[in-house]
Amino acid sequence: MRAGAEAEARLSGLAEAGVEVVSVSAGQALDLLGADGPPGGRRPTLVVLGAELPAPVGLVHALRPDPRDLAVVVLTTPRNQERAAALPLLAPARLVCALPHDRLGDLPGLARRLMEQVDRERAYAATQAAMQESLASGGPAPRQPGRHLLGAILGQALTGALLLDPGLRLVAWNRRAAGLLGLEEPGSIGRPLDGWFPAEARERLRVYLGGPPADASGTGPAGTHAPGTDPSGTGPAGTHTPGTDPAGTHVSGTHPPGTDPSGADPVFTRVTGDGTEQVLRLSPQPVTDPGGAEQILVLAEDVTEAVQARRALAERTGQALLSGEVAAAVTADEPLEQRLRRCVQALAGHLDGAVAAVWILDPQTGTLLLSADAVRGTVLDDRCARVPLGESTIGRIAAARRPYVTSEAIGDPRVEEQDWVRRESLTAFAGYPLVTQGQVMGVLAVLARHRLPDTGVRALAGIADQIAVAVHRDRLLERLSTTADALQRPLLPPRLPEPPGVELAARYRPYGDGLQIGGDFYDAFPLPGDRWAVALGDVCGKGPAAAAVTGLVRHTLWAAAQQDADPGHVLPLVHRALRRENSPFCTLAYAVVDCSAEPVRVRLACAGHPSPILRRADGAVAMVMEALDGYGPALGLFDGAHYPARSLDLRPGDSLVLYTDGFVEGGASHRQRQPDDLAATLAAHLPPGPGDRPADRIVEVLMADALNRWGEGLRDDLAVLALAAVPRAGGGQADRARTASSAVS
Repeated sequence: MRAGAEAEARLSGLAEAGVEVVSVSAGQALDLLGADGPPGGRRPTLVVLGAELPAPVGLVHALRPDPRDLAVVVLTTPRNQERAAALPLLAPARLVCALPHDRLGDLPGLARRLMEQVDRERAYAATQAAMQESLASGGPAPRQPGRHLLGAILGQALTGALLLDPGLRLVAWNRRAAGLLGLEEPGSIGRPLDGWFPAEARERLRVYLGGPPADASGTGPAGTHAPGTDPSGTGPAGTHTPGTDPAGTHVSGTHPPGTDPSGADPVFTRVTGDGTEQVLRLSPQPVTDPGGAEQILVLAEDVTEAVQARRALAERTGQALLSGEVAAAVTADEPLEQRLRRCVQALAGHLDGAVAAVWILDPQTGTLLLSADAVRGTVLDDRCARVPLGESTIGRIAAARRPYVTSEAIGDPRVEEQDWVRRESLTAFAGYPLVTQGQVMGVLAVLARHRLPDTGVRALAGIADQIAVAVHRDRLLERLSTTADALQRPLLPPRLPEPPGVELAARYRPYGDGLQIGGDFYDAFPLPGDRWAVALGDVCGKGPAAAAVTGLVRHTLWAAAQQDADPGHVLPLVHRALRRENSPFCTLAYAVVDCSAEPVRVRLACAGHPSPILRRADGAVAMVMEALDGYGPALGLFDGAHYPARSLDLRPGDSLVLYTDGFVEGGASHRQRQPDDLAATLAAHLPPGPGDRPADRIVEVLMADALNRWGEGLRDDLAVLALAAVPRAGGGQADRARTASSAVS
């Protein structure tokens, strides 16, 4: 068919290869092909359809391409490109190809490939037919020696096939195997197959294929004998006696080929002539040729892409696991030193590093201190424990704030301690500064006896950032904790007094990790006339603002009580002070304890605070303010508020307990408990035993019960103060001070 003068000229070169090139019309093409016979029985033909044809798809359908005898090339232009879009629906690209007219230079090569494909398909079909005919007649299968001795089927197979003698020397191969290993005739015949693989893989390969050991074959590495000759000196390759090794070694007793005694995956890696890595999966099978000679048929498959993909996936999975372990370590509720130790252990494990270590910078001295290390089979020098900033590799990395990575640590002038590096065969070094928010926290370093993978090196940068953030956060938390403690301590009395005939005890536990300044407080101080003021309150809110209100309440209480300690005088003054400052409100339980009276007289008032609990010596418990009929609102809320006060007596064995709302509401509103539950807890765990300190026991029991009940669900501060009347040791009225039991529990 007419394809244009230029296309015809391009195809004229095929005539030299014995191909007849004719230019015909569409009708003539159909007549010629029909005269040759049905599809599959025609002469091998390539049809090139010119770009001027109006309906190329219909003509292709009429030509009926067949892999055994007919392929088609359709020349396209922008005008008929859309009409040619349906071609892939008619036949695969190996039979019907579309070629843009502006790429006519590719036409000869494309024509040759298509004709070769037709020839291969035709030969394969003929061989199949012969095999079927032979099998149907009951005769032996034909063996077509061919140039490579393996016959048409294996010769054209897409899997590499190699035939080896018992000494694992090459006897024959197919085209695919020649392409995989770069085999050529006759130079490759008679050479041992293991010569195409690195020295470290040869023994495993020979054992896997079922051949004799390398030293028994007498061949040595590939290339040590003249190509085309038998290295045993017995003549041309392939002239040895079937069933024996040309070196004179009998091969019986070796394990069956195709089994790997090491249990390793039967893949072998080699480096090709262009320096790229190639991974081959080899599958051996013992065979016997028509002459009775034992040989080994090896199927070779290039699995480089699959292995590299699995390797990349494994590396990415390993790096993800490593990052996950480091993230879990740096966020764990542990001291920083333990978290850093977990990080370097994870690094040494996942990267197979000989050394992984973290240095933390002491900003006061400018020294990097070794804080955590994981060492395998080596010892860090004592000089590594303290590294001045800017000195040695570690110090310079911190000073420059730039990482340094090398896979040639031995001989690298930037890596000190070369004697130690050479002795331990440390090949790779990777050091990263720990920098966050413009501040240098330290240095992370890994040393290994092998090259670190690229994914591992990239992961180290992210891990260094994680560790830097963790160190910076730890320093911030330490500062916050110190600040919170400094603000909180003045809000609690350092010591509780010991009034005669009364024991005082208190416990306080702030909510959370102690970084927040709580709003709960308590106080106890002496008054004139052998009396003592006792108070426990809860300021709305937390943090510095709550601390300021707490300080205002405590100091106002003390100042007001010096003039007149009665609750009816003190609480209104505190209320007005809060209103004047427009401060958050405060709940308060306030009592004046008169130890000069027998029994001890207590005058008590509550401002919006949970009712105190009264426990009598006989075990009876009661909610004081309910029994005494009411109390006033929280301080700082309403003008004109009234705060009624009530009096009660405490005899030896009696106790009065003040507590904040964390004991009843500490687990959120849906988990509230009633104050009666606290009273029941006191009744169940008391009375105290002989010689016991009742106030201490009361606060311990209530604090332990609250922590056990709320657990991780605790959402509030806890403060409790207990007064217990005890027998008087003597008539003295000294204010004997003791260390307060108010330490944070």
